Amino acid sequence: MKKTLLIPICLLATHLNAQTKVYTMAQVHSHNDYERSMPFYEAASLRFGSIEADIHLKDGILYVAHDEKDIKPERTLEALYIKPVIRQFSLNNDKPYPGNEPMQLLIDVKTDAVPTIKALQQLLQPYHHYFDRTQYPNAVRIVLSGNLPDMNTWSAYDNMFWFDGRPDSTYTPAAAKRIAMLSVDFEKYSKWNGKGTLTPAEFKAVKQVVDKVHERGFNFRFWGAPDTRSAWYKLMDLGVDIIGTDHPAEIYNVMNHTTMNYTGNLPVHPVYTPTYVSDATNIKSKNVILFIGDGTGLAQMYAGYTANKGDLNIFRMKQLGLSKTQSSDNYHTDSAAGGTAMGSGKKTNNREIGMDNTYVAIPVLPEILAPAGIRSGVLVTEEITGATPAAFYGHTEDRDSSRTLFHQLADSKLSLAVGGGKEELEQETAARWRDSLAAKGILITDQLQWNPLTGNRTLVILSNKVVNSMQQGRGDYLKQSLKKALQQLNAGGKGFFLMVEGSRIDHGGHFNNLDYLVREMLDFDDAIGEAMAFADKDKQTTIIVTADHETSGLALMDGDISQGWLRGHFATNDHTGIPVMVFAYGPNSQLFRGVYENNTIYSKILECFRMSGK
Repeated sequence: MKKTLLIPICLLATHLNAQTKVYTMAQVHSHNDYERSMPFYEAASLRFGSIEADIHLKDGILYVAHDEKDIKPERTLEALYIKPVIRQFSLNNDKPYPGNEPMQLLIDVKTDAVPTIKALQQLLQPYHHYFDRTQYPNAVRIVLSGNLPDMNTWSAYDNMFWFDGRPDSTYTPAAAKRIAMLSVDFEKYSKWNGKGTLTPAEFKAVKQVVDKVHERGFNFRFWGAPDTRSAWYKLMDLGVDIIGTDHPAEIYNVMNHTTMNYTGNLPVHPVYTPTYVSDATNIKSKNVILFIGDGTGLAQMYAGYTANKGDLNIFRMKQLGLSKTQSSDNYHTDSAAGGTAMGSGKKTNNREIGMDNTYVAIPVLPEILAPAGIRSGVLVTEEITGATPAAFYGHTEDRDSSRTLFHQLADSKLSLAVGGGKEELEQETAARWRDSLAAKGILITDQLQWNPLTGNRTLVILSNKVVNSMQQGRGDYLKQSLKKALQQLNAGGKGFFLMVEGSRIDHGGHFNNLDYLVREMLDFDDAIGEAMAFADKDKQTTIIVTADHETSGLALMDGDISQGWLRGHFATNDHTGIPVMVFAYGPNSQLFRGVYENNTIYSKILECFRMSGK
């Protein structure tokens, strides 16, 4: 993977059976907010749309507490909520938040309704500007819940007051105009604990009450609902308008990444049906194709499987292994050390390319194979000087040494290289050196215009616009380039080694963008199907599919394979130490079974060729 500077704009995909409206913090309710270490301010700092305060009238003063026994002199409604609201307006140009986000104060009346609300009205009378939305659109909406007066009297109360109704109640037209939402106890319909999913009967009951409230034209809220990540998503899928929580920071993370954690309705590619005619046979491999999905763990693969509605070329392979990816100096590797392990058979330090952990240059596969007349190539969806492709031709202690790597590429044993980097090449190298590149077989271009029928060495350095992301319209670059690469390398007659990287799967993990990631995964798998068809026709080609490391700690939260949508959660925006899968197909594919260190993939590849790395 090459260091990436621009974060892509996420494309929101929706599906009928998944969340179809975008939820934000405006739909989140801070339950029992006064029990936090920083009442009001913690929720307000995260821009909660609704904040709850339970109030008791005692000796003419409104106190905030869940029960009367919890009342403390300093914990008044005015001190904990009214004055902080006014402070928000002074800080944010006469609005509760810097943008146009709304704020609602849900006041749960614990003592007798009429005297308590009367005291509340007296307290707020000087502050109409901050609480009366009928006069001031940016005002905080006061919603009364708990002990409420008779609905027939609601119209007599100050316009700043709205009311929290109940789904099983019938309201007069006048009362309905004062309702902010309808709320009910979740446990009335379900005992679900927020793990897994609801039973069909409970799901039906919950969905019915939500739908009926919406049919009446009101927003809907549950209290007492499970307070977990899975539950929040399920409630959003059901269309619940206000999601309550006792975990402000966690739900903030969810709401600010809802669209990034979802994908669906992606193009489905056909999957090749292998013949298995030479699979796991002991004949010598003439060709080896190593597919490296950068940052691709099993979760990333299964995400692609789900989005492709239950099939992947990778999952048609029968020979499976597990690669441990730790580098010499770190629990989790980067692409430089991971690629070097597979390209040289040596574990090394992160950031090093083609060197051992003492910073001594070591031979890489193309250099080992060239004396035997075996051609080598690399094909990637990023810059050709990215860490993974560079691990198969370069030798440097710093993966970001682009100028050094361009020179090493020009003088390398590669017969074919295809990737981006035209802009970096023009920036990093002298014009007179670039002018001499044609003699070394280097083609600098904006198009895929190289001729695969040539017997000459070809290094194709494309504009980064050609190898951009699938979201940005890369199209079938990888598959079409693979076809040309196979045609050109196979013409040599003595066999070839080709490394193909799905470079930007890793980018999706770093961006914590599921849609980006899955689109790259599907494109990678589509190219693998092309290689499998080639291998079946050739009968002497071994295919290996693995990863240099896992990125993001992706967890798959929910989805529907038949409909191709899924939702995930990212644990980090960095690499992890999770072992990665190895799939293999063709002659000698059985060598890749088992659990082993990533650097042994090198020796297994040489064994396919019946060669030694010594």
